[in-house]
Formats: sequence, C-alpha cells, structure tokens
Amino acid sequence: MRHRITVNRSVEVSDGRGGYDDEWQPIATLYAEVTSLASREALIAQAMQGVSSYKIVVRYGADVRVSDQILHDGKTLNVRSADDPDGKRVALLILADTANAQAMT
Repeated sequence: MRHRITVNRSVEVSDGRGGYDDEWQPIATLYAEVTSLASREALIAQAMQGVSSYKIVVRYGADVRVSDQILHDGKTLNVRSADDPDGKRVALLILADTANAQAMT
C-alpha cells in the first residue's frame, strides 16, 4: 500500500451561540492502495461536473463509514461503501467518488 489517505468525519461543534455547526475533522491517516475506476460527467446543481470513482483498499480494522469523506492527493472523496470483500478480515474495500464532495474545513 503506497498511498496515504486521511479519513474525515463530520462532527457537531459548538458555534458559541448555543447552537452547533457541522465540521469535518480527521479521524485517521492510513496507508492505502488507491485505484481510479472511472470518470464521467453528471448534472450536479444544474451544472455539468466531472465525477471520478475510486477503489480504495486499506487494512481491515479501519473505522470507515459511508458518512465519511477521504482526502487523497488533494481530492475530497465521498465514501459510498466500505466492506470486507471476502470476509477474512484482512482488507477493507472502500468505493468512493467525487460527486457532491463538500470542501473540508
């Protein structure tokens, strides 16, 4: 595994006025194998935008959820699935893409 990725999770933080804001915070930095699967164009927010899909493999045990985002090589990726492909608890297969990825603050 030759790539480094950062897993980010949305957490509620106090806004100082009695309310809360959602903020992306890093929860883990992992070694991974990242492979680009496909690129396409999609109509997002009434504009054509490029969308890229990725397959990411990390060691089993990483806490990655479908609500998380991954930062890789300057790109923000939305996690679409995170599964143990063969049930042997060796690797976690993550499918992610750039569709509607929110900038991390």
